[in-house]
Amino acid sequence: MAERRDDAWRMLMARPEPAPMDNGLAVTSLAAVKAVLKEPNRFSAKKAFDAVETGYPLIPLAFDPPEQTHYRRILQPFFGPRRIRALEESLRAQAIDLVEAVKARGGCDFVADIAVPFPAQALLTLLGLPLADRDRFIESKNAALELTADAAGELTLTDEERAARVEQTMALGNYLGELIQTRRAQPGDDILSEILAIDGDDHLSDTEAMGVCLMLVLAGLETVTDALSLAMERLATHPGRRRELVEDPSLVPAAVEELLRLDPPAPFLPRVTTEDVEIAGCPVPAGTLVNTHLTTANRDETCWPRPHDIDFHRPDNPHTSFGVGVHRCLGTHLARLEMQLLFEEWHRRIPEYAIAEGTSPRARLVRANIGMESLRLTIPTA
Repeated sequence: MAERRDDAWRMLMARPEPAPMDNGLAVTSLAAVKAVLKEPNRFSAKKAFDAVETGYPLIPLAFDPPEQTHYRRILQPFFGPRRIRALEESLRAQAIDLVEAVKARGGCDFVADIAVPFPAQALLTLLGLPLADRDRFIESKNAALELTADAAGELTLTDEERAARVEQTMALGNYLGELIQTRRAQPGDDILSEILAIDGDDHLSDTEAMGVCLMLVLAGLETVTDALSLAMERLATHPGRRRELVEDPSLVPAAVEELLRLDPPAPFLPRVTTEDVEIAGCPVPAGTLVNTHLTTANRDETCWPRPHDIDFHRPDNPHTSFGVGVHRCLGTHLARLEMQLLFEEWHRRIPEYAIAEGTSPRARLVRANIGMESLRLTIPTA
């Protein structure tokens, strides 16, 4: 997975379905993935997220219908295409500033210099917060995710490291809690203020509002960072595809979809069966963890000819990378906008780039997310 992730996905696709895992089963085909994700009452997201310690419910991610339906109905209008497009001018200017900075230096670590800060700035912009808060926001987010990985056995922290991460995570909670109180008392011209202003049956308590904010931070930032880093690694190692974007910028939206198809940043979505079910003819008892593998589903050759190839000219690209069914990603439009703006402005200003000599980019799979550890790029000077 670290060095040849395409081979890893091919190996998984070659196994019988459902494939046994250490603590459950994996479904890999497009048909099975869709079947599981479209039946939230039989395959529960809430039960899968019960083990994730955040202190607050991740709304609407960690709920099943009808609660999930209620929260989704409240939040959906604030994340639709028209509302997100209103951020385009500001986010484009921010993307240009980040790209120009690395261009001036003649190289960068794309992950640290672009893929990490840009999504953080986008979320701060969405919430109407100063970009000066970016770095401490990122540090607190990383601390919270590392604690989650430590609890899941995917990362080992020393007692001292764990205590420091707890302190940073508490700082994030305090930051968001103070933000909610400030926005209730003095609403601003931002989406959070509008969400908090909802009254009647749809009014969100402070606890629910915190759950929404944490969902945006923990489920939104890392995925876009990883999507950007994986996509750029593909482009850096496929100069022919990169040149297509330089010569025809109108291809960028299709390129984003194709790169997301090949590399979903959250490559599998966990569910837990609520009753005895059958998957691909195999009986599965209630209480079984079932991981739906989006990356393998996205390489179904009956839907995508030459599924392992990069092709920016596919007539249709109905990938599953944002999920399927009622839990389809709430931040889809924001993530797409971030990726499109960044790749438009990067290739307009930096048509030539390459992986730095002597470096070997590696992907890392942790916390059910996959992304590049780092991606050092060199940029030829004029």
